[in-house]
Amino acid sequence: MNDDAVTLLSEYLRIDTTNPPGNESKAVAFFQNIFSREGIEYKIYEPDSGRASIRAILHGSGKKKPIILLNHMDVVPAEKQEWSVDPFGGEIKDGFIYGRGALDMKSQGIMELMAMLEMKTIGRTPDRDIIFLATADEEAGGTQGIQYLMENHAEDFSAEFVINEGGFGISGFIPERPVFMIATAEKGLCWLRVRATGQPGHGSVPHGQNALEKLNTAIYRLLSEKSSITLTPIIKTYFNNIGTAWNFLEPFIKDQKSETLETILNQTGLIQMPQISAMLRNTISLTQMHSGDKANVIPASAEATLDIRLLPGQSLEEFLHQMSAKMGDENLKFDILTQSEASTSPPDTPYFQLIEESIKQQYPNALVTPSLLFATSDSRILRSHGITTYGFCPAIIDLSEIQRIHGIDERISIESLINGTSLFKETVKKMCMD
Repeated sequence: MNDDAVTLLSEYLRIDTTNPPGNESKAVAFFQNIFSREGIEYKIYEPDSGRASIRAILHGSGKKKPIILLNHMDVVPAEKQEWSVDPFGGEIKDGFIYGRGALDMKSQGIMELMAMLEMKTIGRTPDRDIIFLATADEEAGGTQGIQYLMENHAEDFSAEFVINEGGFGISGFIPERPVFMIATAEKGLCWLRVRATGQPGHGSVPHGQNALEKLNTAIYRLLSEKSSITLTPIIKTYFNNIGTAWNFLEPFIKDQKSETLETILNQTGLIQMPQISAMLRNTISLTQMHSGDKANVIPASAEATLDIRLLPGQSLEEFLHQMSAKMGDENLKFDILTQSEASTSPPDTPYFQLIEESIKQQYPNALVTPSLLFATSDSRILRSHGITTYGFCPAIIDLSEIQRIHGIDERISIESLINGTSLFKETVKKMCMD
């Protein structure tokens, strides 16, 4: 039955749910057909035309509170000419399944589906309701998806625990040992528009009041220096766990000082890994700039968009104040386009223990650790409603493959999908059967 996951994922990847515009209703129809065929109860939510989410439920005995298997159906855009295959072809070749969403996160959606179908065939009533939830609009903030659902239909999603995206098993990080990172926290998000104004004029007569030049200078000042390292509790736990395999972390494990860790990471070059750096710092990425409409006209205004990610416990107001000081131009205008607080769930729960037991059963030498998701997911909304939520994708992905997320030729190996599906099934069984 695990082989069915390959066929289903290939079919699922052929459904173009690029956001914008989303068109998640097409993916909802895919799941709807399966649930109808299997006799599984489901409900569709559609706040706007084409922007649908679907909830399916296997009713349990009520002995325990429900769990939710959460995934999102929308994907980021893909430029067909940049790929070696059709990004919406679901092509299977060389042991991989290719397509936009293969890693983020249609493969996990299929694993969750297969786990639910497995629970239905067991022939025993689970101890709790199992809710499968595929949402719209995660890639654009969830306004049409999880945010809408929790604001308008929260009673349908009363649960004790949620499994969502955010943590893969990684190979190639520690020699001969997979590392499973369970995301029990994620960074806060702020998309910020910065606007500069100046004096327009003819391009042949520079006058020193060019809005675009002002903005470029301020952005250069801001990005020329990285934020300092901050050792949050979750990352302290992460490096303590990783240190059981990396002997060079022993000085940090002994004294638990952030300056010791920073020295070690600099000496080993690990701090140069973007993923490591992002777990330890507040980050700023310049993602858009707009100014002018003619080559020979000095623009009167210019604007840039910054993607800011803050560690748990950090103040956005204070961070923006520090940013303004670094940029050195009091005439710049800041507009917050969207923001969300960092979110955390406790790692010391029976759910973490059950996940770890399942992993160790299939991969006895695996290293399992709580970790921080440096991106933003639907988890933040559920955590804000008091629901413990972990990012856990049981597939093992090679470290070199992670860069394909939101990138070119996104893919997942057949082996990873099949093994991940088996692990997901066992994890759900442990959570739902005594």
